[in-house]
Amino acid sequence: MAERSLMAEVGGAILLGGRSRRMGGDKAHVVVDGESLLVRTVRTVGEVADRITLVGAVHDARVDAAANATHVRTSPAPRAVPDLRADAGPLAGLETALSSHAQADVVLVVGIDHPWLQAPVLAELCRLLLDGGTGGGAGTDHGRGPDAVMLGTDRGAQPLVAAYRPRASGAVSELLDAGERRLRVVADHLDVLVLEPAVWRLLDPFGATAVDVDTPQELARAVRWQARRQATQAVATAPSGRAVPVVPVVRVGDGRSSQADDTIIGEQPLQVRAAGPGQAPVPLMTTLRTPGHEREQAVGWLLAESFATPDQVRAVSIGDPRELARPEDTVTVSLTIPVDPAAGARRHAVATASCGVCGRASIDELAARTRPVTGDAFLTDPLAWPVLALLPDELRFAQSRFHATGGVHATGLFDRDGRMVTVREDVGRHNALDATIGAHVLAGDWPSNGLDDLICVLSGRIGFELVAKAAVARLPIVAAVGAASDLAVRTADRLGVTLVGFVRGGRGTVYTHPERLVLP
Repeated sequence: MAERSLMAEVGGAILLGGRSRRMGGDKAHVVVDGESLLVRTVRTVGEVADRITLVGAVHDARVDAAANATHVRTSPAPRAVPDLRADAGPLAGLETALSSHAQADVVLVVGIDHPWLQAPVLAELCRLLLDGGTGGGAGTDHGRGPDAVMLGTDRGAQPLVAAYRPRASGAVSELLDAGERRLRVVADHLDVLVLEPAVWRLLDPFGATAVDVDTPQELARAVRWQARRQATQAVATAPSGRAVPVVPVVRVGDGRSSQADDTIIGEQPLQVRAAGPGQAPVPLMTTLRTPGHEREQAVGWLLAESFATPDQVRAVSIGDPRELARPEDTVTVSLTIPVDPAAGARRHAVATASCGVCGRASIDELAARTRPVTGDAFLTDPLAWPVLALLPDELRFAQSRFHATGGVHATGLFDRDGRMVTVREDVGRHNALDATIGAHVLAGDWPSNGLDDLICVLSGRIGFELVAKAAVARLPIVAAVGAASDLAVRTADRLGVTLVGFVRGGRGTVYTHPERLVLP
């Protein structure tokens, strides 16, 4: 019950929905990750609310079982109540939810179709409402302020992930009396504050709270997204050094100076070595990187540079502390195939953090050994432009190191629904892409066609080496907030990659293969 720290009474209401025709059955008893949505939602809401009401429920054995299985020990068991108005839709459910907690200071209302609600986000909705929308904290006059605080998303404010004052029930009842049934109009008749993504995504970087499911197909895609997201997170290595060091600085501005502490991005050398069966490790590349994700970066680099395929990676190890002062700066990848001892010298692969192929004798060689990306689902079922246009913002929400330092690049991989699967940050844009690719290899998430069902989003400009690495991983769409170089465009055209730059504010420039996109 770590989230239950609000100095007020919070009522929780879970709207179970109607017949769920689109889902083909009762949503409350749909199973996700081994638990019903009812069990999952009651437990999460129970971390914030003092009492929980199940709105629209028939009090049957399954509801009782769900209530008893949630392990919400400090709250009374959830009680089930029918809608005050039968067959009047979710707006009637909201009326019932508010009426059932008329004595509470705030009523947290959520729909049953959000499988991955995050308690810290729900708590923030309640805190903001209790603070009168001002962040006033303890002592704020709770009788004033907005009627509701709703979760903000790219689809607008979400009335079924929201905190309400019980007084809002009057306006909801008036709407129903006037014959209104649509839930989305409630925001037009209340004083509503929106909890913007820039705020709540700090608590939930992948935006899991906003995911809702209405059909079996949507549920299947969301479950796969969650599984892949968790898998690539699970293989993430803890930072091997200070990824975000703190240093004393002097800040100058407004005609004065002052001493302060500042966070900066860490940068250390990394040597990647590879070894075949019974073979001594062969040094292949040295680069500068942000500490952390060394294993993923090494594996991703080997794959992107065509030294190995995912099935040829046997193990990954950090340097021996008995031999090295900084063992974390050396990574050895054990392969099932032999490694040419002269490969590193012949490839001239000494890289800086800003260039993944600096020093290469011939940049055409990388593209020449990469087959074009074809046969992906985006060619037969193109991606809607509005989905792609939002992805740079989604990436920015998840850039924790960038928020701390302002000096780091990122790569994010997204599914076709616009949900982030994987994100990695580094001082080098190519390092971030290598680590992202490597995360999928180490997580075992490598389908037969590679990552051709995902979209690659970059935080900066697009260079040749990034397009080539994406093509090796079979990523069909590469988008970025910055420009593409002429060589990047020619390479993308040659390798069948859809390349999009300057994706900002709904706009963008499609350089190559627009057939994967449904354009305005």
